[in-house]
Amino acid sequence: MINLYRALKKKMMLPMIFIVLFTMAFLFDDLSSIAQGYLNILQSPSVLISDYLHIGGLGATLFNVATIMLINILMLRALKLKMSGPIFAGLLTIAGFSFFGKNIFNTIPIYFGIYLHARHQRLPFKSFIIVVLFSTGISPIVSFLIFGTGWPYYIGIPAGTAAGILTGFTLPAISAHVIRFHKGYNLYNIGFAMGILSMLYAAILTTLFGFDLFVFESTTSEAYHTELLVLTLILSGIFIASGFINDPHVLKKYPKLLNSTGRLVSDFIRDAGRDISMVNVGVMGLISVLAITVLRIQINGAVMGGILTVMGFGAFGKHPRNSIPVMLGASIWFLLSPIVTGEEAGVGLAIAVLFVTAVAPIAGRFGIFLGIFAGFVHIVLTPFTYVFQGGFDLYNNGFAAGFVAALLVPVFEFLTKKKEVEEGEA
Repeated sequence: MINLYRALKKKMMLPMIFIVLFTMAFLFDDLSSIAQGYLNILQSPSVLISDYLHIGGLGATLFNVATIMLINILMLRALKLKMSGPIFAGLLTIAGFSFFGKNIFNTIPIYFGIYLHARHQRLPFKSFIIVVLFSTGISPIVSFLIFGTGWPYYIGIPAGTAAGILTGFTLPAISAHVIRFHKGYNLYNIGFAMGILSMLYAAILTTLFGFDLFVFESTTSEAYHTELLVLTLILSGIFIASGFINDPHVLKKYPKLLNSTGRLVSDFIRDAGRDISMVNVGVMGLISVLAITVLRIQINGAVMGGILTVMGFGAFGKHPRNSIPVMLGASIWFLLSPIVTGEEAGVGLAIAVLFVTAVAPIAGRFGIFLGIFAGFVHIVLTPFTYVFQGGFDLYNNGFAAGFVAALLVPVFEFLTKKKEVEEGEA
């Protein structure tokens, strides 16, 4: 048993998670159902929000998640990269969005584009690994051009593949530039970069080709709420237990992690240690479960994607101290929305309660009350950014978070500096 624990510590348990997901896929569905469901997933336009639980069923979706995780784990092994906070966050984000929008078919062209970028820059491919892991948030552009346009495959396949490669080729340069826009207070920086690219694609497809990008139904499935809730609790428990198994006194390290603002680049594995980072990952999973339970949100593919993303960033910028305030701010609008608008809060608002943690560093830097305000602004703004990017950027909350940070951080900096000056004069 001791050797097993040491192996889990060294490998970060990700291969074990792949095995669990792969096994669970065949527990819920038979082979023929998984095969048909997986084919449906691969042929989906995959624009936001394409819930693979509705499109392919639970078994096929878990198979999709496990398959993409395996490919990325093998890629990391081949590149001989050590686990870090950003890499861990990238892997769990990939797993999360494989519940709605990502599949092997629409991710490979983007990876190849980044590889070409690395060759063009004469740099090793592994130096762009963070961009690689988060790049497939814009993968729907590939699937849409192939399966969503109605074009024959001899046009759609080359067009989708070319768009994916071009996106991958340009994304590293854009993501490196836009971080200045929000000063590192948007943890989903690459999501913001992809939002800009998606906005361009949406404009081209709308004005030049006449596509109506908002005719696609965003039908979700909440039929597997209980199963996915249990899965989340199991995963959270595994991460928390692993930290205590490796170090019974691991909580002594938690204050150091909690004192971090979370601002990019906050690598908790590097700065606070792997054990406490894994405990924090599990805690963030439990906080997510608590939030959706209190707000009576049913888990569908998109919500599950949000949960896993929040957990992943538990190693890369998110912790209870900076995440709870912004989640509270988002929850206020989620609860007020039916009263103000007269309509029931939709899935977009539901997932924004989780993805609002993209701006967690604002609360980490400026405190609870300004963090609550930032969370409120974020969830109000998010539906409007979707209109601009046409559903091609799965990280729409990252797109919105870039604007929230760019708008609020200068104001908050001014207010806090003024307060510091007044306190100094007193």
